[in-house]
Amino acid sequence: MVWTPAGKLILNVNVIRVNQKIAREISGVALPEKVEFGWEQFVLSVTRTRGMQAQVEGISLEKRERLTRYGARIADAIDVYVDETTQEFSFSDGLYMLPDDERPSLAGNVGAAVADLVMERLGFHWRANAAELKLRAAGDASPDRKKKKTPDYVYDPGGRHGFEPGSVVIVEAKGSLSAREALEGPVNRRARSAYKEQVADFVGTETQGLSVVTGFAIAFGAVPGTQTSRIALASPQTVPVGRQPVSVSAAAVGGARFLRLAQAQQKQQPGVENVYTQQVHTRQYIPEQQVRRSGGGGDGGEGRREGERAQPSGRIAFANYENVFLLCGAINAAAFLRRILSGVSEDAVHKDTLFQDFWVLDSLDPILTGDLREWPYQFGIYEPSAESILKSAADNRSAPPRTVELAIAPITDPSDLPGREFVMQGDGLAYIHSRPWSAKRRRWDLNRGDWI
Repeated sequence: MVWTPAGKLILNVNVIRVNQKIAREISGVALPEKVEFGWEQFVLSVTRTRGMQAQVEGISLEKRERLTRYGARIADAIDVYVDETTQEFSFSDGLYMLPDDERPSLAGNVGAAVADLVMERLGFHWRANAAELKLRAAGDASPDRKKKKTPDYVYDPGGRHGFEPGSVVIVEAKGSLSAREALEGPVNRRARSAYKEQVADFVGTETQGLSVVTGFAIAFGAVPGTQTSRIALASPQTVPVGRQPVSVSAAAVGGARFLRLAQAQQKQQPGVENVYTQQVHTRQYIPEQQVRRSGGGGDGGEGRREGERAQPSGRIAFANYENVFLLCGAINAAAFLRRILSGVSEDAVHKDTLFQDFWVLDSLDPILTGDLREWPYQFGIYEPSAESILKSAADNRSAPPRTVELAIAPITDPSDLPGREFVMQGDGLAYIHSRPWSAKRRRWDLNRGDWI
């Protein structure tokens, strides 16, 4: 299914401020009044978050590829229950027909994808399984890391938004599609408790040469049959909601919208107190291109210039692109990055695996893919992103570098879909629309870091 060109919207966005000391506030991190995404972006985020869950020790590369590809089929399964009659991202009451043990799994996958879309919208384009960090809670000297539940994912802002290079953000994602737990109050409480239980104790720590400077717990909820949904984001970091570009007038957006701010003084809890909530309830749809023309958007109104570059940490970037290359069917490139992350000796590597064949699509955007079969969707990677990360890998075969300089790929919003050949996220992962493609094959030398 391809949703309408306008995509889907989540209109109820709550930010919950938790009372935890962080090194410093970071400016420029802001959520839009509505979280907006198209079908293709949703497939990208569902598939990549499922793939990140498979990035754990003890799973072979071949099995990891199968699990990664399986995520696209999960997106299809989720879409069966998406309400087609409204632009709000919500679910039909047919979801209640699912067995009791299947609904939580589906809700968890939706929650992970929505959290990823939120982070992408905030401008955090490189991500990995938080297990890559080997996190240890602050003050924990015990070798047993199982005593404290860890968060799901780690995101690297790439030295943008005022973050220093080597700074990362940890994220715990939650999702609910229940008649009671998906209501606004329970979703807000779930975000707060998830932050306290799985994020708070790791903020401010250092691991693998990286600093965990802040964290988010992002909870999603939608009661089936109500045509509504909501997001709650809990963090010690200030995250404004609904910053509107000054050049977009009320007349231009078709009417006034309102931002309801509520501050609730609650009983103090360790690490979670003085909850500050920002909410938006609006049915007005603002074409995203209006916001972009005025220099604003979901990244806090700053806009993004073409050719902007960032410097994510080598460890997170290599793990990010291992997942991307698996999605693209570029198995040797994915294995090359994993060997560097794991510190495996090059002596154990067969020489045939040190080359990666790509198909270069004959298109306006320079897109590579390792496999032209659909599984059930075709994924690719923006060629400048692929070349940059693979050159860095060739130059750093013994261990990931501290940072990697990468161009941010041209991000595609739902309103750009008509006539677009691809939909891309900031790290260059691309959804390729089905069509007859002409392509030529090229071979990349992984050790040398260049085309043959």
